[in-house]
Amino acid sequence: MPGNNKKLRKSIWLPGLLFIYLLAMTLIFGTGLIHGGEWMRLICVSVIELALIAALHILLKKREEREQR
Repeated sequence: MPGNNKKLRKSIWLPGLLFIYLLAMTLIFGTGLIHGGEWMRLICVSVIELALIAALHILLKKREEREQR
């Protein structure tokens, strides 16, 4: 939109990019892990990565709020 100079916050784009990376790696390598019998490894790694992405989002959001004050 013209005149809309809103900057996309780091707390949004960085976790979003990491989530897209997680989805891509799951789609590429997930079927191989499942067929190889390592489905638990796939689930554990995915859950840990999702937790780290959520923690990163929260920490970056708090930092942005601190910087605005």
